[in-house]
Amino acid sequence: MAKSSSVVPTADASQFSEEQVSELASRTKQKDFENQVINWTKSAHLRCRTVRQQLERQWYLNLAFYSGKQNVQLVPTSGSSGSSIGVRLYVPPAPYYRSRPVINRIRPIIRTELSKLTAQKPSATVVPSTSDDSDLAAAQAGEQIWNSIYREKKIHSVFRQSMLWTLCCGTGFMKVYWDGTKKSSQWENWTQEQMIAVQSMGGPAQKPPDGDFCFENITPFHLFVPDLMQEDIENQPYVIQVQTRSAEWVKLHYGLDMPPNVMEASDILNDSFLNLVGAGEFRKDSIMCYEVWIKPGNVTFMPEGGMFTIVGDRLVQFVKGNPYSHQQYPFAKIAHIPTGRFYGDSVITDLIPIQREYNRTRGQITENKNKMAHLQLVAAKGAITASKINTEPGQVIEYNLGFPPPEPMPLQTLPAYVLQEIDRLLMDFEDISGQHQVSKGQVPSGVTAATAINYLQEQDESMLSVTHDGIEEAFGKLGYQTLCHVQQYWDLPRKVKVTGKDGYFNVISFQGADLKGNTDVQVEAGSSLPTSKAAKQAFLMDMMTQGFIPPEKGLELMEMGGVQRLYEEIQVDAAQASRENMRMSAVTQEQMSEYSMTFVPKDPMTGQPDPSQGLIDPNTSQPLMDQAGNPTAPPLIVPVNSFDAHQVHIQIHNTYRKSQEFEQLTPEIKQLFEEHVNQHMMAMGMIPGQPAPQQGQNAVTSGGMEQGQADQLLQQIAGSPQDASADQSQMDPNSQGGQQTPPPQMGGEG
Repeated sequence: MAKSSSVVPTADASQFSEEQVSELASRTKQKDFENQVINWTKSAHLRCRTVRQQLERQWYLNLAFYSGKQNVQLVPTSGSSGSSIGVRLYVPPAPYYRSRPVINRIRPIIRTELSKLTAQKPSATVVPSTSDDSDLAAAQAGEQIWNSIYREKKIHSVFRQSMLWTLCCGTGFMKVYWDGTKKSSQWENWTQEQMIAVQSMGGPAQKPPDGDFCFENITPFHLFVPDLMQEDIENQPYVIQVQTRSAEWVKLHYGLDMPPNVMEASDILNDSFLNLVGAGEFRKDSIMCYEVWIKPGNVTFMPEGGMFTIVGDRLVQFVKGNPYSHQQYPFAKIAHIPTGRFYGDSVITDLIPIQREYNRTRGQITENKNKMAHLQLVAAKGAITASKINTEPGQVIEYNLGFPPPEPMPLQTLPAYVLQEIDRLLMDFEDISGQHQVSKGQVPSGVTAATAINYLQEQDESMLSVTHDGIEEAFGKLGYQTLCHVQQYWDLPRKVKVTGKDGYFNVISFQGADLKGNTDVQVEAGSSLPTSKAAKQAFLMDMMTQGFIPPEKGLELMEMGGVQRLYEEIQVDAAQASRENMRMSAVTQEQMSEYSMTFVPKDPMTGQPDPSQGLIDPNTSQPLMDQAGNPTAPPLIVPVNSFDAHQVHIQIHNTYRKSQEFEQLTPEIKQLFEEHVNQHMMAMGMIPGQPAPQQGQNAVTSGGMEQGQADQLLQQIAGSPQDASADQSQMDPNSQGGQQTPPPQMGGEG
């Protein structure tokens, strides 16, 4: 019988067109390339994790001691071949009578360091690329945008999380990137008028596509680099970020139905550590994700560098070249104690032996106390029944006749050096951590001078100066990359909430092109260092006592809740003058023209402005005249009020006129400021040759006005509203006069 053939018939290649064959070959080549990238990534991840295995062991131990699990031991684990593949944490057993107390002195040390390192926001400034006025203004706007994003995205909260990992493990990371799919809060409250304005500038008729910044804390367990001897992350050939995502998240973001392949965290964090800290309940419902960033000239399949993302066993993103204009890794590294290698070290590493000895000594003292409280008896064999002996107060112990009565076993008290060892260990804690009595708020008696307090604190804080330098460098990198994202992705104007130097909020419209390349963020050296409020207040009190600064200025600088409220009440005039600065700087030429026309009466027959009737008060319809019957000019669009503290207003206005922002204003607005300040000076009689102005209901007058000047003003208003307002702004402010009553739409503060 003939044997049946086992060959499966295949389709004839001639049945496919050339396009189909080419497409099939392209798919096969693409699949091979995808497998090459995935295999390289997993191999590189394994190499990076292997070379830092010893560091991860110390990280686990540091985290266990910080969390209060201080009786743990590291035990190596081996694979099927017998070679060591890792470690696990476990608590060794002990006899029931053994006292193993945990007096966690590491946690308050870390909490103190965390408070010192995160107490101040580093002060960042944008360095203009040139000395041109446009670059100076763009740099100032970039600084305001960075401060706005810092508040809106709660970057300080991300910073605190990263610093906790930095203090426990020695290294922490912050990541900033642009998520094009994230819904931006910039577009939520857009009105139809704003959309029309965007369309008129060449933008789309609908809202622009979503996209926003993302700031994240990256733990050292989730970031891998190949070269541990290179300290700067930008000098690493590639960086791998590993994280786990749920199957639902993968389907939502990538549209892939993929089975889970790892436990939620056990493939990144050690199982024994997770169980130890009470986080070991995991289900196998997560998918491993790799995000790889490569510098040019380091990998054969990506010689120009770039980034790609692998989800499970699928290559879902592949970008040749760095997609960001700053051409840097999107990670900012913060190291604690420098080691000369990529990963820094933690002070916990040095404190663990002291903490173990401290716990052991306290346990010995406790055991000795228990023995002294529960005395052991010495009795002849057969004299008593030992099982009947307990610790009941007043118990009667019966012993057999013919035997000596049981006696307490003599005990020796602990030697004095054992008790002294506690004090020595506490001193070791202070010396190694750099936190002595002054860091705990205990100032030596008799020390009240601000200089002495500052000196004592600076000695303790000097050990953190290197960490502060790393924080400032990280924030400089974050700010630079953030402004680069603004310049790259803000194609259309976005609303930005900014805060001026006077503390008042404002909303500006800004787009990336307005930065003009001014993205160089420099953090002021030492701005992240903590400051002592007690020393600062003592210093300010000394300055006020000696008369170097006025009391109201000292109250402003003290930064105390109740004092701040008192200062705000005292400085109400300064706040009013600052609001006037904002109003006058925002006045447009059209507003000034419309305001001037409100003082021109209208013909009752035609309803058109009739300058021949002279200027009138729009509130009373009476001619604008002073008490002598002379015609006066209209009050300024931001008038000087009779209740103003003129000296304070002059000081605040002149300070603003010295700023860079004032230099960018139009000549008409500058003239408006000039006239406004002159009216304050005239109200105080500070301009020679001018009489003290008369006070009206809500405004002060500005002296007399010649008849010819009033006629000239009427002719200007009759000829052109815009020319009238422009000419009015160029008139001599010292020649105005008469009683002034501001119109309701642009009147006084009220």
